[in-house]
Amino acid sequence: MNVSTTVELFEHQTIRIGEPLRAVDGREVRLGERDFDDLVRFNDAHGGRFFTVGHRRISLTEYVGYVEVGDLALEILPKADRARDQRGEAAAWRDGLLEMLGVATGLRLESPTAASQRTGRSSLIELVAARFLDELGVLLHQGLAKGYREEEQNRPTFRGRLLVAEHLRANLARADRFHVRTQAYDRDVPLNRILGAALDELGGLALSSGCAARAATCRAHFPEVAYATPTAETFERIRLGRTTMRYQHALVLARMLLEHSAPQLRAGKTRVFALLFDMNMLWERYVAALFRRAAGATIEVSTQERHAFWNAGAHRRGVRPDIVVRSRATGDVLLIADTKWKVLRDGPPTDSDLQQMFVYNELLRGPRALLVYPSVGGSDGTRGTFADRDHGCAAMHLVPLAGRQWASSKMRDAVASMLGEVAAAVAVRGTEVERMPRSASSA
Repeated sequence: MNVSTTVELFEHQTIRIGEPLRAVDGREVRLGERDFDDLVRFNDAHGGRFFTVGHRRISLTEYVGYVEVGDLALEILPKADRARDQRGEAAAWRDGLLEMLGVATGLRLESPTAASQRTGRSSLIELVAARFLDELGVLLHQGLAKGYREEEQNRPTFRGRLLVAEHLRANLARADRFHVRTQAYDRDVPLNRILGAALDELGGLALSSGCAARAATCRAHFPEVAYATPTAETFERIRLGRTTMRYQHALVLARMLLEHSAPQLRAGKTRVFALLFDMNMLWERYVAALFRRAAGATIEVSTQERHAFWNAGAHRRGVRPDIVVRSRATGDVLLIADTKWKVLRDGPPTDSDLQQMFVYNELLRGPRALLVYPSVGGSDGTRGTFADRDHGCAAMHLVPLAGRQWASSKMRDAVASMLGEVAAAVAVRGTEVERMPRSASSA
């Protein structure tokens, strides 16, 4: 498949069998019966969370990213407002998706080099693959890590430790063979097996000729390692040390390629590959990064803290607010924030959102809570207090687009301004305490 068959879609968009779709190069392509069946089986294998399947149609959900099926590549972009036609803003939302992915993974997936400008628009999978090959090239140049491993062999010479049971079973009638276990010191170690598996994954994808040639060159220079199918547990067991910390970025990209790849569902020769991300998670991590970058010297920001909520013996429940802002001096909670990837229509936040923030304030003894929403039209924030309580909740609307450009600087400024108010309130309270008589301040 040629990469020019990539089609740009938005989350929650519906596509139908036989419906004409406009590829990024202007050509017209269609979703075929076989591709539809493959996507349905892929979705079923993942609990139905990626698509909503109807009669001869598929509706996308809140997952964004890249899906490759048959002769069709779907690049799914964010869409903050379902009711608004945002097709003219696709380039801006694509820039935003890349920036949010960079924040979520700690990697920049695109750099404005002269070479990239000459090659034109690259698909999301191209950018991930190119960055992975960049990291892998550096590791190959530096020299891949080596380590000790054990291997069993039935060999004509005796070396290592004799495995008696296996030796008797295999060589009872052969005095010239020895079943032994030996130690080898080479590059066939788990870290390199993961990179090799990701490199093999690239071999089955629809990449441009230049990217495919780079992948083939890396594969030719990559040493022979045992075949591996890494799982989430494989990555969790990895512990990088002083000499292997240089693998960090390559492993992040390898995990993206391997964990988000679909099972090899086949109808004839068709194969499904997906690299999909939950927009709720991306928005949460992106906003949390804005908070951390805007935090000054007097406040600190933590994310995803777990707090006990309900306890019934062996049955326990907890809550995890997205963002907690505290005073560095006292450790007191100043603000609790939660992100929501949905656009509020005219009016206050929903009851369920407000009830969630009420619980957070009560549990953490927070004076104020904040709900952070995206906005495509520039909505005003809403402030309110909870009945019979001395704490409240406000809604904050971050505007991702400025015209037809991703507005990262404006969102940073909005968060910095809000946290500046929080820090100023802390400073005022601190000054008031200092001016109080000693007996009053210690009471």
